Amino acid sequence: MSLSGIACPKCGTNNPATARYCCVCGNLLAPVSPAQTVTPSLMPSVPVTTAPSTYYGYVASYYETARATAIDRTRTGLLLLVIGLVISWIPTVGAVGIFLEIAGAILVILGRHTFGPDHARNVLLSIIIFVIAIAVVVVAAIFTLISELLLFPPGGGPLVPASFFGGFLVALLIGIAIFGTAEVLFTYALQTSSGRILLWCGYASTISTSSLTFFVLNNVPNVSVISIIPALLYGYAYYLARERIVHGEMPAPSAPRKYNFPAKFRDVVELAANS
Repeated sequence: MSLSGIACPKCGTNNPATARYCCVCGNLLAPVSPAQTVTPSLMPSVPVTTAPSTYYGYVASYYETARATAIDRTRTGLLLLVIGLVISWIPTVGAVGIFLEIAGAILVILGRHTFGPDHARNVLLSIIIFVIAIAVVVVAAIFTLISELLLFPPGGGPLVPASFFGGFLVALLIGIAIFGTAEVLFTYALQTSSGRILLWCGYASTISTSSLTFFVLNNVPNVSVISIIPALLYGYAYYLARERIVHGEMPAPSAPRKYNFPAKFRDVVELAANS
């Protein structure tokens, strides 16, 4: 090896000190021992992780909380409906039963979306049918009151035949039948086949007992007691629906929804999640 470089042992050409092969003949100048071999060190592979976006976690938590609230509302609403139906036929506490039924129905309406589109649709249909039934009953009641005044005027005999009054009782019965349809649809999607049979039996018994009360047993004292039959049928059907919720049969588990907030709202959600 010369001072200025490495001499080729084959052709004698002087090569740079860093050369491994002769620049003229290509001969190997000096074999590199394993100790001289420099292996470039590799940096350890560090997995790159991205911190999850907090606003997605915030929305998922909000969704689960809202879902649990809706389930609790429906469960409580069905319980109030059961209690209200059981005591609504009792003359002394019937008003309390009606109040409990209204409160329970409101809770079921508020929690309808968690139990699927069929239940949500049926609840809305029930509300519409209920309004129609109320309108029919109110109109029938007004005409019934007018007919009562005409049938029994203060200073004379009846001015309107009794068949006219009977016609309005038929209209009232039609309103009750429409209202019964709303009662069936209200929890129909929450029921098993047994619960649905109970609902339809309650509907049939409502029409039957109302017909008996209006046209057959209208002179019998305390005839309204027979209304306990449809009340118990509806109440037991609602109880079965509530038991399905209590035992976790419904609503079906669902994955948290993914919300794609616009960029201008993400900072607000991030701030709310981190506060």
